[in-house]
Amino acid sequence: MKTIGIIAEYNPFHNGHKYQIDNIKENLGADNIIIVMSGDFVQRGTPAWTDKYLRTQMALRCGADVVFELPVSLSTSSAETFAMGAVSLLDGLGVVDGLCFGSECGDISLLQNVAEFLVNPPASYDTDIERLVKAGNSYPAARQKILEKHFKDMFINYPDFFSSPNNILAIEYLKALTILNSDIKPVTIKRLGGNYHDAELSDSSLSSASAIRNHLLSPSLLPKCSDDLPNDVMSLLSENADRYPIYEDDFSHLLYGKLMTEIYTQADMTHYQDVSDAIQNRIKEKIGEYKSFSEFAALIKTRQYTYSRICRSLLHILLNIYNDSTNNQKSLYARILGFRNSKSDLIKPLNNKIPIITKVADGEKIIEEYYEDNLANAQALNQFNQTIYASEIYRFVQNDKFKNNLQNDYRRGVIIL
Repeated sequence: MKTIGIIAEYNPFHNGHKYQIDNIKENLGADNIIIVMSGDFVQRGTPAWTDKYLRTQMALRCGADVVFELPVSLSTSSAETFAMGAVSLLDGLGVVDGLCFGSECGDISLLQNVAEFLVNPPASYDTDIERLVKAGNSYPAARQKILEKHFKDMFINYPDFFSSPNNILAIEYLKALTILNSDIKPVTIKRLGGNYHDAELSDSSLSSASAIRNHLLSPSLLPKCSDDLPNDVMSLLSENADRYPIYEDDFSHLLYGKLMTEIYTQADMTHYQDVSDAIQNRIKEKIGEYKSFSEFAALIKTRQYTYSRICRSLLHILLNIYNDSTNNQKSLYARILGFRNSKSDLIKPLNNKIPIITKVADGEKIIEEYYEDNLANAQALNQFNQTIYASEIYRFVQNDKFKNNLQNDYRRGVIIL
């Protein structure tokens, strides 16, 4: 049996995602497809457009066999940490043969060359990064300048290679596989249709998730995106119109209250993940102009700190995600969100290197029984509890916005198709 892993957010699931799953089955001969998916908060530092349970149903109905949740401290991190967290989860399951991901270039050898360079960079690399950041560049921009200089020929042939979002993530996946010395084999599929950041729907029926979110501002607009969403997704969204859309500004009041508490208690916000001294100072300086989550993030954004980095910083403050010894860039457990009933063998621990959690109520016990090392146990419990807490915050906002009564993680069972 060949089992292929996919790392995704499905925010929401669209035709491009369906194309990837179908391609894996038809061209790679995959028997099983395992998804590692961001939960209720995503990598760009914002809430998911709809909750993880509805997105899990989308994936299962469109061909996925099992969906695991990426812990929130990893799903809301930089591309490097996001990739390491997701790849380590797939590797920890012990059943995954390959990892398939999209890329703008569609060339695994080019991506691998860049990944190998970054895993074993020249001695001057860190010094060059530091110099460029001090000159006012963001870390991603500084790294891109170094890569463009080192891979001159590649940059000539592919001028957007190092600024294309899927290429960047693909490189990080390959780095993680190398660092973990994983037996998982990588394969890339060339990304089709609209560009990652496109705000407008594509004529090809392969619009980006950004464009779909941009147009699906309310369930009444669902027909406008009918060409870009699989039929099963259209049905699910039609049946669950009281669960979307959720945006960062729905969390504006909660964030403001948390920031004011931090400021007036003179807390050190640099203890939170991604919050630097400079970001903390900007927060304190601009808090009097706070209007909403998105406007405040734009207000404190600088040339050195991207909008996504600021969003991640603010989100980590809101969700109490600290940068301390309890943090770990690897996934230390695997929680199942849903699976296809015919593939239940995939979720039975056999060769797994991390604990697998089916029932949330048993999560802490499963983790404590699995890890003998006190630090690993503490880190795994921290990842687990942070994720439960984050989902509860999301559920509260979702229920309040749509006046519904969705249950919490402890009462929601695994989705079985």
